[in-house]
Amino acid sequence: MKKNFLTIPGVSVLSKQEQKNVSGGIGIDLSKCGCDCAARVTGPKYCSFYMACPDVYTCNDEI
Repeated sequence: MKKNFLTIPGVSVLSKQEQKNVSGGIGIDLSKCGCDCAARVTGPKYCSFYMACPDVYTCNDEI
């Protein structure tokens, strides 16, 4: 069910170009985050707040 947000005071529809120009955020780079072979989150301290690693050992597995 769609809601008509235009009935809310101060709300307007952004054009495609205006949407592309939207910037902001919290200034973190999640591309610096990763997982090591022991399923631990690697990277800056904030990474553990935004991602988790699977509890599976996947590096250099040999049978």
